[in-house]
Amino acid sequence: MNIQGEKDLQAAKVELQAAETELRELNDQIQAFEALVDKRLGSLLDQLSQLNADTSALDEQLRRIREERLYGTDLLEYLDGAPRPTRPIDQTSLPPLGIPPRGGAQISGSSSPSVTVPHVPDIKVLYRQLARRYHPDLARNDADRVISNDQMKEINQAYAAGDLHTLMRLAGMSIPFSVGNQPSQLHPAEINKEPLSDLEQVNRKLKTIRQQIRHLSSLPIVKLSLDVKLARYARRDLLGEMVGELQYKLARKMAERDYLKAQIRANEGHLEQ
Repeated sequence: MNIQGEKDLQAAKVELQAAETELRELNDQIQAFEALVDKRLGSLLDQLSQLNADTSALDEQLRRIREERLYGTDLLEYLDGAPRPTRPIDQTSLPPLGIPPRGGAQISGSSSPSVTVPHVPDIKVLYRQLARRYHPDLARNDADRVISNDQMKEINQAYAAGDLHTLMRLAGMSIPFSVGNQPSQLHPAEINKEPLSDLEQVNRKLKTIRQQIRHLSSLPIVKLSLDVKLARYARRDLLGEMVGELQYKLARKMAERDYLKAQIRANEGHLEQ
């Protein structure tokens, strides 16, 4: 390697080291803020998710009871021959069955993406981190809420499919070659390529880290952390205000749940008569 090439390599290594430090600090800041959100809002978010699941189940139960009243013994024939009318249910904020409850498995500091040695996280723990990070009820505006809902759909689909590769990508984590990659997928032209030079390897790694930084910086949870800081300067407790908002949503969901239960009891009474 000539003198200029050596200088370029050293400059790239310095830039890579700075990017690694920035990524590590950004991850630490995100995890610290997520821990604060979980401490102040986690219980309410979990209650709201459970109520969403309960009301969805009750709504389905009530629909079936009404269909039985309407179609009686012809219900099965009707269901087989025509699509069942039902209102669309938004379940993007509901974790799939089998997720450990809050206060169980927690995300440790070691689960943050390691720049040098990529860490392969537990898929359930990673799912819970992403579910909290993209929880629609943490969005502060409609645009962020749309992003959160879309991301939660992809997260739920990936978790249901056991797709750790996609979950790690959504978390902005370094993905080891062993996760979701197979040597047979490599194109023959790639196999026959000459090995990358030291400078090319450093630049490729630098590009990957910058992509991770951009991804993490665009997260709704990061925007929320900035809003919390700005509110603090204005002597406002934004997370405290969100507690009130979530309590209001919980009260409405509880009322909806109780209404559905009353409707079920009333309709079951009609069936028995």
